[in-house]
Amino acid sequence: MMDQYIWTGIWILTSNIVIALKMYLVFLSILWITKKRKIFKLMQSIFEVMLLTYTITLLKITGIIGMKFYFSYVMNGMYNMNLIPFKDVSIMMLFLNFLLFLPYGFLLPCVFKKLRVNGKKILIIGFTTSFSIELLQLFGGRFAEIDDILINSLGAYTGFIIFSYISKIISYRKDGEHILIEKS
Repeated sequence: MMDQYIWTGIWILTSNIVIALKMYLVFLSILWITKKRKIFKLMQSIFEVMLLTYTITLLKITGIIGMKFYFSYVMNGMYNMNLIPFKDVSIMMLFLNFLLFLPYGFLLPCVFKKLRVNGKKILIIGFTTSFSIELLQLFGGRFAEIDDILINSLGAYTGFIIFSYISKIISYRKDGEHILIEKS
């Protein structure tokens, strides 16, 4: 059952690559025309496309993309909330939520240099993103859980820890095009 969720997620991810590339090329064209970005680094662009692809995938998996939002659903949604942590918990769903946000914590510092130093910022961004998704799900008449917010935040923070560990092993040349492994 869990492998079915994972394969579905991978399929959604791969189907969004072309969409993300098209969006990214439009975005880059605008930056180039307005001269806000004159230099393009290969690794930076790859990570930006990966983050964009991941974000589209995240919004599709959580149902935000394609969901119909109605204010009246919020009243029904109030009954569709679980504010007690780990009540009626499904280990598989916790694990899948953890995996869902792991790339977020890894990719954010790859794209935004200011986020490379502080894991607290990633934790806050992961929490805020997850909270926003859960809130939007209420407007769509879906179920919102505190467990999802907590586990998603933990997943994002773990992604940052993995990024930090890997960044200690790998260094980027100033031009960003080559990856060198540091000797200890």
